[in-house]
Amino acid sequence: MVRRMNAFSLIELLMVICVLTLISAIATPSLMNWRSSAKLRGAASNLKGDMELARLKAIQVNDRVAIHFTTNGYRVFKDDGLTSGEYDPGEEIYGDRTLPAGVKIDLAQTNFDDESARFFGRGTARSGSAFLVNDRGTEKKITVTGLGRITISGND
Repeated sequence: MVRRMNAFSLIELLMVICVLTLISAIATPSLMNWRSSAKLRGAASNLKGDMELARLKAIQVNDRVAIHFTTNGYRVFKDDGLTSGEYDPGEEIYGDRTLPAGVKIDLAQTNFDDESARFFGRGTARSGSAFLVNDRGTEKKITVTGLGRITISGND
């Protein structure tokens, strides 16, 4: 009595590998683009949240709170030292954030005085915008009005 074994033939296995390779080749660029966009959206959302924190801290301590920008991140601190808009030793730090890989702050477009956003004790602010850019050239603009309103806009 001869038993038949149920198995895949070599041709069937090669066809499945070819189909999976084709699907991967089509899906990978879209996945990478989505990931880059997700990093940018997350970084913009974090910056907006940290700006809201700075505004609330300024109201809480009834003093200036600043966010100083660098290309790769920013620092939130109580701005009561000698240099306005820049961190001086001894000033209280409320947060340091490094941006994710592939996302940068475009300092050339960012138009806050001295590359620092400032919030005051009554919740008002120096108006301006910060621009975040990912490695694909997509950007998000975070705008602060004089009344302290913070919004995110940009292509996505």
